[in-house]
Amino acid sequence: MYKMMLENADASAEIGSSVMMILMLGVFFVVFYFLLIRPQRKRDKELKKQIEAMRVGDKVLTIGGLVGVIANIKDDEITIYTSAANTPVTFKKSAIQSVALRNAEETAPVVRKTKADKAQKAEKADKADKDGDEA
Repeated sequence: MYKMMLENADASAEIGSSVMMILMLGVFFVVFYFLLIRPQRKRDKELKKQIEAMRVGDKVLTIGGLVGVIANIKDDEITIYTSAANTPVTFKKSAIQSVALRNAEETAPVVRKTKADKAQKAEKADKADKDGDEA
């Protein structure tokens, strides 16, 4: 009788450890999903939206590390100009890593700054001309 009770206790301990292992694997998968899989899917969706919203003049970064400005967009390919020599390079859209969209709000401060810089340079040039005339 005592032997039978020990066998039942061993069987229930095995079942309990199996259930515990399955629960631990479930918890591990849930944590794995929320820490790795879900954020990656979110980034992929955002990149897909950016790629669909691309237009000529936007700045892009390829997965190969090339940075350029979009010159032409066709079905599944885009052509970008890279470097100061404006070298055209054609890529598949899937090779785009990130897109910096052009916005009026982003370009406006830059335009204002360049106008202010030009005005300051003109003032300095006028001062230099006056100083040169006096000497």
